[in-house]
Amino acid sequence: MAAFWHGSCFIVIQDSNDDVCGDLTMSARLKLEEVHCASDGHVTVARVRLSHHERSGSGTASARTSDGIWRHVVAEATLSALREIIDGNLDVTLDTVAEVGSGRYPIVVVTMAMGRGRSEIFLSGTASLAGDRFSAVAKAVLHGLNRWIEPFLAITASSAPAAPRPVGPLPRVRSN
Repeated sequence: MAAFWHGSCFIVIQDSNDDVCGDLTMSARLKLEEVHCASDGHVTVARVRLSHHERSGSGTASARTSDGIWRHVVAEATLSALREIIDGNLDVTLDTVAEVGSGRYPIVVVTMAMGRGRSEIFLSGTASLAGDRFSAVAKAVLHGLNRWIEPFLAITASSAPAAPRPVGPLPRVRSN
C-alpha cells in the first residue's frame, strides 16, 4: 500500500492483493531533453521537451515580446510539458520568474503555487544562469516541483501509455 497527499486529499494506492500499484520507489526525476526560445520581435515562443522513463512530453508557450518575458514563457512551456507527461493532472500556477544576483553568476528563481484554497502550497526552485539561460529557467521549475510530483510520476510510469509519444522535433505544418 502507498499513500501520499494530493491537494486536500490523502490518496492510498493498492491493488486487490493489498500490493502497491506500480513501483513507487523507482526514480521519478524528470529529464530535460530540449529547450528552445525565440522571438520574432512581436511574439516570444518557447518549446520545452521533458522525458520520464519511456514517456516524453513537449510544451509550448508564447507571449507578446517585452523585456525579460522569455523567462516566464520558458517556465510556462516547462509546466505544459510536465502536464503532458502526467496527463494533465497538475494544478500548478506560475507566480514569479526572476533573475537574482548571487556571487559570480546570477541565478533564476521561480516561485509557483500548487493546489487551491486551504491546501495551496508555495514552491520555489533555483538554477544558475552560468550556462544556457533558457535551460536554467526550465531547471529552476523542475527544481521547485520534483519532490512534489514524484508520486504522480511514479504512478504515470507504472501505467502503460495509451500510444507511443513522438520524440524529436515537432513536424512543420504547411498551409496554402
